[in-house]
Amino acid sequence: MRRFLSWFLGAIPRAPKRAGLLMRLYYVWGEYFTYPGRACAALFLFSIFAGAFAGFWAAWVFSGFVFLFFLSLVPSLFLTAKKTKVSGTISRIEHATEGENAYVSVHLQAGTAIDCVWASCSRMDPSLAGENSPEIRGLPAGETGELRACIRTRFRGAYRIPKVSLTVPEIKGMLCFPFRVGEAELLVYPRPKKLVAFPFLTAGQSGLAFVPLLMSNFMRGLDFAGVREYREGDSLRDLYYRAFARYGRPFTKEFEGERGAGVVLVIDTRARNLREKSLLEPMIRLAAGIGLWLVDRGILGRLFVCDDEISIAGTHAESALLETLARIPRAEIYSRGDARDKRSRDPKQTSRSPRQTSRGTKKSAREPELWSPAARPMGPVLRVGLFAAADPLVNKQVVVCDKPAESRDDTLLVPAENLDAGEVSL
Repeated sequence: MRRFLSWFLGAIPRAPKRAGLLMRLYYVWGEYFTYPGRACAALFLFSIFAGAFAGFWAAWVFSGFVFLFFLSLVPSLFLTAKKTKVSGTISRIEHATEGENAYVSVHLQAGTAIDCVWASCSRMDPSLAGENSPEIRGLPAGETGELRACIRTRFRGAYRIPKVSLTVPEIKGMLCFPFRVGEAELLVYPRPKKLVAFPFLTAGQSGLAFVPLLMSNFMRGLDFAGVREYREGDSLRDLYYRAFARYGRPFTKEFEGERGAGVVLVIDTRARNLREKSLLEPMIRLAAGIGLWLVDRGILGRLFVCDDEISIAGTHAESALLETLARIPRAEIYSRGDARDKRSRDPKQTSRSPRQTSRGTKKSAREPELWSPAARPMGPVLRVGLFAAADPLVNKQVVVCDKPAESRDDTLLVPAENLDAGEVSL
């Protein structure tokens, strides 16, 4: 129950989908005020309340002086925006694992002499917290520099950073003007569970299809398919000496697993109720651990997320797996699929016009769909999901549940509380 309540409170939206008046005022507060300026503005508001409710006349006098002081800052900020010439580009984005810090590097070039400048990221998701980069002081005209802004992350996901800017303060240091550089995309990878042992994969009658892939006398469990040029990170034991001697450069043996004939990993993110939605994040962390376990042994052939196949051929399979899991949408309390099911049960909503029907179908296409491959997969299928599914193409499936239950030969039920530890044995 504690896990469900924690997920439920975290799934409540913290920001509106469209920025209204209050959000725009919040953007102005965060982007155009420095820390001393915010303190002065907060003291100004406090003095107004003190004068209005407590009847303290000195508070009114103080608030009047502060108001005139802020009015004098407006021309200074205007001159800073017009006289300062600075440009920049986003040079690098360092993605992070959930709970760690990510970094955005900005390369700047000063068109005029700049006394102080720093990089900042704003208007982000509420689960991200941005920190300004260290300041560069006394930058002459024509010089370049590198700034590195920090972003503290909490949850997995693919986040859009709408505004990356170079910020220059006005001469009194109370206000600042952000020069927009661009926008960026930040990937926060899930924290994979370390798989110590995986005896369930080869256990029972359903595990016979996976046994040849893990046998040492099969050369990593796969048949020899050909040779290719050596790439950094390949095993030295797979070097093919005959091709090396003939062409004068190293070649390595290629196996069927590198051509897509290994284990077919299916990650099913569908959930039937709120309790299963609350287990999506533990399931994704477990799927990341299982996927990395298969990648380390070189037997991950194909990767599916519901009915979408992710290409891992010719790329680094580990980074492709983590990027795919980071882009899976987080579970919501109320999704479009729930509204579609409610309309389908309502007889008044069944008689809609063809235009409305096609429009509803177009919106619901974003929902996760049942895995249904066009052709029978070449390798054995391992499914990771939130509920047990009856599919003749699936050889093994790992299901994350909320409480302990009895497992079967082809289905392993893993309680979510067992995934709290860093290492897992299935």
